[in-house]
Amino acid sequence: MTILFASDLDRTLIYSKNSRGQEVNEEDFAAVEWIDEKPTAFMTIKGLQLFQQIASSTTFLPVTTRTAEQYNRITGLYHNIEKPKYAIVSNGAVILEDGKPLAEWSDNVIAQMQQNRTSIAHVLPQLDAYTQNKFVLKVMQAESWFVYLIIDEQAFSVEDFENLSQIFYQQGFTLSHQGRKVYIMPTCINKASALQFVAERIAANKVIAAGDSMLDFDMVLNADEGFIPSHGEATHKSEHLPPHVSITKQSGVLAGEEILIKVSNYLL
Repeated sequence: MTILFASDLDRTLIYSKNSRGQEVNEEDFAAVEWIDEKPTAFMTIKGLQLFQQIASSTTFLPVTTRTAEQYNRITGLYHNIEKPKYAIVSNGAVILEDGKPLAEWSDNVIAQMQQNRTSIAHVLPQLDAYTQNKFVLKVMQAESWFVYLIIDEQAFSVEDFENLSQIFYQQGFTLSHQGRKVYIMPTCINKASALQFVAERIAANKVIAAGDSMLDFDMVLNADEGFIPSHGEATHKSEHLPPHVSITKQSGVLAGEEILIKVSNYLL
């Protein structure tokens, strides 16, 4: 039986200093990513050990909004174990097979974006009105796939997010607010569809999925077993969760450890 464990990375399995919480002593953290030789993402030591046991005994599929270049910075995750054959990056716009993008997948995504008129070229002109807004610090592009805003969290209100959502939802975009970032994502770029493609490609019998944001929600919902960290944006849908999807009791980096404990127990 092929069991596929598909998981979001940031704020699900790995955590920055700002998102990891205060409940864990410094000596109990393991760094898994470095930028300019400075550690930038962490797991608990126990969590990393559990992850490596799981990844060695079943099929692990990273599913991230990071670009391929950003994903490849997470070298500590695969220390002493083989890197996964597949990785879903750029929120599902790109599927890596042995480190190389599958053209058949991305070409199809590009065609859908052109048909739906949801390319970056359609988004950027509409954001001109927001670039002078007090809550927008910067407008960023994830390669040619989608746009995200770097925001001032203190100045950004629930009403601001709802207004943006209403404007772009009608045009075929999904919005997600994650800390200092607001993603404006074409609906044809999604983790759930990319996960289904990989699951069928490897003939997975069961799928376990974990993720914290609304960009992860459908992926988690469609899995055989799903987990959402209690701090996650996706908990806003908690009243609609089916029995096979659960929310962690812990938050921050300990939520990541709890998910890995639950996955390990599921595999026993």
